[in-house]
Amino acid sequence: MDTQHEIWKVVFKFRNYFAPLQDPRRILDIGCGTGKWAIEMGNEFPQALVIGTDLSPIQPEWVPNNVKFIIDDANEEDWMVEPQDYIHTRLLLGCFEDFRVIIAKGFRSLKPGGWMESQDIMPTVYCDDGTMPQNYPFSLWVKTQDDAAMKLGKPMRIGNKLKRWYEQAGFVDVHEEVFKLPINGWPKDPQFKMLGKFNEENYIEGIQAWSLFMFTRALGWTKDEIEVYLVNVRKSISNRAVHGYHKM
Repeated sequence: MDTQHEIWKVVFKFRNYFAPLQDPRRILDIGCGTGKWAIEMGNEFPQALVIGTDLSPIQPEWVPNNVKFIIDDANEEDWMVEPQDYIHTRLLLGCFEDFRVIIAKGFRSLKPGGWMESQDIMPTVYCDDGTMPQNYPFSLWVKTQDDAAMKLGKPMRIGNKLKRWYEQAGFVDVHEEVFKLPINGWPKDPQFKMLGKFNEENYIEGIQAWSLFMFTRALGWTKDEIEVYLVNVRKSISNRAVHGYHKM
């Protein structure tokens, strides 16, 4: 998760947010993970109370005085929310049955003139130059993961719908920005090559956990079946002949 945070920071040109924040006093980070984003926001806005919520207590104990972490489930009705100036979500694909519910709760929880921002990724593997074959194992893994997520009722493909969902919830002045994140170090551009290498490392380290969770619960696969299946998937992630990328 910390690696993911650094990847996103570089992609966003070292910005943690795009909303035009003006002296926010209450900031809420839903699904804060290890808390890196919340801590950096607390340092940037020392006058604000920054609250990070998550299902797991994996955040550090030593944090700025204006940062607090709370174990809370955004799926629950009794959302841990007081009126906020800014609400932030990142990488919550596959976490909710209907992310529109979270957006609607955020809309109701904002002060007048407040902002809400969601940063997410499309798991689909895109390729613009024809180097990705139809049987590319990593792309097939993504489709299998998508099938599993749909059976669990927790869809993965939400990134391309966020703008429409925000507008439907009643938000105005809605902006969308799309960035590219290479699967591995295939790009010639030095910065994108570096980002791709970090992304490749992130996938190689995390793909077992993501597969075990979804494939055993939704598809009935065994751990041994998953391990055998992932051998070729890992190899394909590192294949620089395939110029694949995600949209963020």
